[in-house]
Amino acid sequence: MADDDRSSVTSGIQFISFKMDRIDFSVTQELGVLAQRDHSNCEPVFEFAFRDALKFHGNETDSYVTGLQVKLTIKNKSDGKEIAHGLFVITGFFTSLGKFTKDVEEKIVKYQCPTILFPYIRAAISFTLSSAGFSTIVLPVINVNAAAKGANIKIVEPEANS
Repeated sequence: MADDDRSSVTSGIQFISFKMDRIDFSVTQELGVLAQRDHSNCEPVFEFAFRDALKFHGNETDSYVTGLQVKLTIKNKSDGKEIAHGLFVITGFFTSLGKFTKDVEEKIVKYQCPTILFPYIRAAISFTLSSAGFSTIVLPVINVNAAAKGANIKIVEPEANS
């Protein structure tokens, strides 16, 4: 085995790129909210949704487009009043080198691809919150794989690619 063969590893699924295709965040325009400095009394509530994966057939590789979204609501713990809300959506582009069975490849696309995307959306949310003055609120680490398994994600092959 040549030295260069041992120094590189090629995965059967390649993560090509991602885009934050939607960030919609707003803060309640009230003096008490805008002047608030201590956010320890704020409770973030997160809802996750998974996008069905689109599969595109190529000559040597298949490509997948998938993603997830996070809805965020920040409430005041003492009175339950909403002080901010947002929607964050990320889309990822992956390719398959055909190294897996169809069943294994589908599981990777449905469960591992959203897991790969999660740190990027988490960072975008944390950055947005910090830029908006909510520096102490961070999206928790979650088991994306387990959440994706319960989400009934489908792989859709657009008719134009048939």
